[in-house]
Amino acid sequence: MSAHTLPELEALIARLSPTDQLRLLEDLAHRLRARVAANEQPAELFGAQLAVMARDRNIRAELQSIDREFAATESDGLTRD
Repeated sequence: MSAHTLPELEALIARLSPTDQLRLLEDLAHRLRARVAANEQPAELFGAQLAVMARDRNIRAELQSIDREFAATESDGLTRD
């Protein structure tokens, strides 16, 4: 895909209604999942997704927030095993 094609696509998508944008996004996600499923083993895909999530600053911040929120439950006497 040429460099100028992506901005052109973004401009076209921006002109769609929110409903049509959501429909397009869902269709693209479905197609991508099908392509990935056809080309990768599920365990490899899962590992790749976890690696991406582990590098995502927003996900890491959310996990830290959840850890802080539940820190008080650490003293409930239950163990992690």
